[in-house]
Amino acid sequence: MLTTKKNVKTSSKEPFEVIPEVKLGTKERIVETSRVLFNEHGVEAVTVRHIADAVGISHGNLCYHFPRKEDIILRHYHAVVEGMNAQVAAWNPEHLNLSMILEALLKSYELQYHHKFLMVEFVNIMRRIPEIREHFRSLFEVRKQQFGFVLMLLQHKGSIKGMSEIERERISLHNYLMGDFWMSESEILYTGEEAEKCRFYAHLASALLYPYLTARGRKEFDAFWGSRIAHEQSSY
Repeated sequence: MLTTKKNVKTSSKEPFEVIPEVKLGTKERIVETSRVLFNEHGVEAVTVRHIADAVGISHGNLCYHFPRKEDIILRHYHAVVEGMNAQVAAWNPEHLNLSMILEALLKSYELQYHHKFLMVEFVNIMRRIPEIREHFRSLFEVRKQQFGFVLMLLQHKGSIKGMSEIERERISLHNYLMGDFWMSESEILYTGEEAEKCRFYAHLASALLYPYLTARGRKEFDAFWGSRIAHEQSSY
């Protein structure tokens, strides 16, 4: 049963509480509270009235900021996109290396986890909100070009072996297939520590590159993940 402000209880696993107004404005409180509810209960089970009750505002007040539930979902989608754009914008081609790419991959998985309902309900949300679907299709082409550029740059720097255009295309597609659906897979099969979930799947995704790495690249790859998986146990 979905809880609201009147009967919600906090827990150490998924803490939920009405966000103090002194810390965030009403719009930001709506966004943060909806994220917690969507992550816990799913998009279909949560209504705008549930969100309004949990925030402690009227239904009309919430609709003043977000007329539709889809508008709230769209806000979360753009938060993820903007977070990933910021990582790409911070790359300096002159200093870019494999460790920086692996770090960006890990951070992107952590960002997705923060808004995990978007990834768990990826297909349904794309069907429900055409604006997100069309934007994602356009973004996908941009991301493929960016990833292809990164592969060529790492090849130039001696971390990756020579690749054909077809191989770069295939790796890009594998990378984004994994990135879009790892969360759904983890909800079904992952049995490891929750705190290790993002690292586990980011490491798994990055392993797609391993056969193409040079000796130098493999050394850098192993050094990056070595300290992060020193205490890894089986997660299946």
